[in-house]
Amino acid sequence: MLHAHELRHLKFMYRHVPNLACNESHALLAQIIHDPVFVMTQIMPALSQIGFGREPAIVASYSIQESSTCLQVFTWPAGATTAIHDHTSWGAYQCVAGTLVEERYMRLDDGAQPGTARLRKLWQRAWLPKDGVSIVGAYAEGIHRISNLGSRPAVSVHLYGPRMGMFDGRDYDPSCDFVCVRHEGDDVKAAALQVAF
Repeated sequence: MLHAHELRHLKFMYRHVPNLACNESHALLAQIIHDPVFVMTQIMPALSQIGFGREPAIVASYSIQESSTCLQVFTWPAGATTAIHDHTSWGAYQCVAGTLVEERYMRLDDGAQPGTARLRKLWQRAWLPKDGVSIVGAYAEGIHRISNLGSRPAVSVHLYGPRMGMFDGRDYDPSCDFVCVRHEGDDVKAAALQVAF
């Protein structure tokens, strides 16, 4: 339970998020993840909320509306992974506990054939808290998958820019060159805490 002064602090901190541009996300994420109130009220409790399963969970979400920047805290049980996906906005995240592995993909086709997408894996790397922020662009500029391949849970903090479409993004299955529209929450468990300021 947040105390009134902690909630006021989070509201003050969040007021800066709606005007955020992608190139400013590094600085804001650094500020947020080192903020003592945020660490004590959002990150530390998230570590105790990590259950079992194969999917990440959003345990806190801060946004004004779908057309604004959104800040979310994710928990990652050991073995949790997302589908290969993109978003209709830019995104930035930082692992704040544990280790996450990110794979990036490039789309090889022109998108002219509905339901079909050919991908090639560009790179894969592990992200530790000391490694900083990973940035992805919208749509084909940010096709990726994030996984917790370790035996310990992980926590990450994410910023997403305003959506440029009515859907959250697309999911890809390179084993059959398939792509489909993804609605919000399709690849992660629903938020345990939704806070609107």
